[in-house]
Amino acid sequence: MAYEGEVLNFPPPPHMFDFTRTFAVVVSGDRPNKWGHMLLNTGGTGGLYFQIAGVVTKPRYMNEAGYKRYLKESRKKELRRISVFITKPDAAQAKMEELLKEKWVWGGPVHNCETAVEEIIVAGGGPRLHQILPLPTHAGWSAWDCGARDCPGHSNPKHHCAKGVWKCKRVVPPCPGHSRPEHVCDSGKAWTCGARSCPTHSESSHHCASGVWKCRRKVPSCQGHSSPDHTCSRTG
Repeated sequence: MAYEGEVLNFPPPPHMFDFTRTFAVVVSGDRPNKWGHMLLNTGGTGGLYFQIAGVVTKPRYMNEAGYKRYLKESRKKELRRISVFITKPDAAQAKMEELLKEKWVWGGPVHNCETAVEEIIVAGGGPRLHQILPLPTHAGWSAWDCGARDCPGHSNPKHHCAKGVWKCKRVVPPCPGHSRPEHVCDSGKAWTCGARSCPTHSESSHHCASGVWKCRRKVPSCQGHSSPDHTCSRTG
């Protein structure tokens, strides 16, 4: 039988998991599972991995060497790591301890490896990883910058800070800032359209004929678009 980690009994040692660096790790699934499998990694590479794998089972954990052994013996490969921000590590630890009290009963697409990982992440103040069904290969989340100075990020690209200072695209003279994101300066000599290496324009409505524009998605970071009207998807 392939190695799946060590049984994690209740209660785990205090501060066993370093939630300051947390990732949802998606690996390939066993046949016929084409949606993959998810583990929780704390501490990043060299840290610990937490997983629930089985129909009726206890949670397990492994260190980096154990994780590599798990991938090799189960003939899996890592597909991607989704970085998440845990703002309440004590709450995440408490949720993990709650899951350890009883055996985990697999419940298909509504109670599986991803929902276990997500429960811990959400309890710790992190984001939800799925839009509809919790399928590991479809997991992802995004954070958007509304453009306000010191914006902490939003889960929806249409959201913006209740208060802040927003700068429009006037560069000559420099925009002094506005109290609303939709406000713009009335006049000016030069405006940027937001394209990389934009030489500036004489009108605020003008934009470069070609270029690379970045939308306000900051997690995962926008890689750029061929049109100022394009935006990244809601999940990374």
